[in-house]
Amino acid sequence: MKHRAIALLLIGTMAFLTAGCGGKPAADTAASSETAAEIANPWRACTEEEAYEYTPNGFSAPEQASNESWSICEAADDKVLPGTMVQLTFEYEGLAYTARQQPVPGEEITDISGLYYNWTEEEEGVLGRWGGGKMPCKICRYAGADVNIELCLWFDIETGYAYSLSTQAQDLAGFDIQAVAEAMYDPSKQIGANAPDGPAD
Repeated sequence: MKHRAIALLLIGTMAFLTAGCGGKPAADTAASSETAAEIANPWRACTEEEAYEYTPNGFSAPEQASNESWSICEAADDKVLPGTMVQLTFEYEGLAYTARQQPVPGEEITDISGLYYNWTEEEEGVLGRWGGGKMPCKICRYAGADVNIELCLWFDIETGYAYSLSTQAQDLAGFDIQAVAEAMYDPSKQIGANAPDGPAD
């Protein structure tokens, strides 16, 4: 019996370590045991300015959003993909959101949300503000007995960065997460936005 308890503890510890930057930060998940509490949290809090240093073509919380919180899960080596992940949590129009951005290998939409569900519904769309109005996106929905989840994913082929935006509530009927993703577009954070116009006369 003792050996079985030790084996279960080791399995749980390995699962926690494997989650890494794909899981929720400490602010969202309480440690379930003393062993879990001793494992280093890969996330650390940061400012919006610091997050912007890691993420070209970054996002911002929509206007009138509240309780904004930025965090970073730093990669051991940013020359190896996937790289450092930036996360923003905020509240907007009565719902709590989690947005993420991370450089990833490949050239396709990649799920970096850390959510693992058998999606009830999936559909493709286009973000009208991102990527010059031609940014493909993927909307995933989960309808459960106690919770409904919506997830929007997109990928910037010019920079190699993946994005995710998610929220959950008991009822999301008629909700449009794509509209919130559009509202997060920040022209001032796009590549070249703050470059000088040219040499002064």
